[in-house]
Amino acid sequence: MSSDILNNLNPGIEDLHPYEPGRSIDEVVAEFGHHQVVKLASNENPLGASPKALSILARLENDLHLYPDGNGTKLKEEIANHENVAFDNIIIGNGSNEILELAARAFLNPKTSSVASKHAFAVYKIVTQSAGASLIEVPTCNWAHDLKSFENYLESSTRVIFIANPNNPTGTYNSHEEVHSLLKKVPSSVLVVLDCAYFEYVTKEDYVKPLDLLNEFDNLLITKTFSKIHGLASIRVGYGIANPSLIEVLNRIRQPFNVNTIAQAMACVAINDHEHIRQSIELNSEQYEFLFDKLSKLGLECIPSVANFITFKGNFIGQEMFNNLMEKGVIVRSVDLYDMKDFIRVTIGTETENLKFLSALEELL
Repeated sequence: MSSDILNNLNPGIEDLHPYEPGRSIDEVVAEFGHHQVVKLASNENPLGASPKALSILARLENDLHLYPDGNGTKLKEEIANHENVAFDNIIIGNGSNEILELAARAFLNPKTSSVASKHAFAVYKIVTQSAGASLIEVPTCNWAHDLKSFENYLESSTRVIFIANPNNPTGTYNSHEEVHSLLKKVPSSVLVVLDCAYFEYVTKEDYVKPLDLLNEFDNLLITKTFSKIHGLASIRVGYGIANPSLIEVLNRIRQPFNVNTIAQAMACVAINDHEHIRQSIELNSEQYEFLFDKLSKLGLECIPSVANFITFKGNFIGQEMFNNLMEKGVIVRSVDLYDMKDFIRVTIGTETENLKFLSALEELL
């Protein structure tokens, strides 16, 4: 087959690598023959989905031949109530990743650039370069976003700034004051995307107050997801919050019916299942302290995290440890992709899952 067609790739795509998801349980079972596998690779909620959300699935079986609500009216009403914003401030997406892509498609092109922290979420580079733009990376400070330095990296071509708060894969966060200070310095013509995928897990008092920021800055887009605390990763649903004019622009390029009926219905219920959210936060806080303490006592270097995962390194080769743990029926995540060679990221699971992981890890150290 001739490769001539590939000569016409859009700028930036040629040297992109596809996003690498965590290994699935089925893959590891097939490869290693385990009967029981613990997956602590993709920062999923170990409690699973909201029981209330799961209970509505049977009610939807007679509507599967119908297109979903293309405007997501009911879900946007629930999100508006939850976030205390107006209906017109919201856009829903096929996961929050779609909102990131819409922002890139709307504002980036081969003559522009975006800015993000080094070791930040891999999708920022993907959506930037797929739009033909270039990504400017800002060095971290103690593995965290150095927001004080961001303004020094802005160029006249910069159109978008991506901030992961908390950041994946480091688990670090920036305070409300740090984010506010940056927004005050950024030109109002530059879009700032505040990616809050792990927002609900953060218990720090100085964490960002989204509504305060939205009320002050028209160039801010906040993204959130139902994949983490709500345990709905498999159905792909997320949302963005911004001023109505910005939302209207993003809706122009949003695909019709981008969020399916099942996702909309389950998300409507999950966002209001406060008991499930409370239990998830409680479990995460408790098991974070347990896991961080155990890993530290094993002599491992752990990056303090406010999310539902811990990234650490030790006297081992990251990729080898990743593979060896899989052989023992434990799936974690190598983060070589993030230029963090020999670090391992582990999702905080249940006590049983964490103990299985620790037992396997200790045997390998």
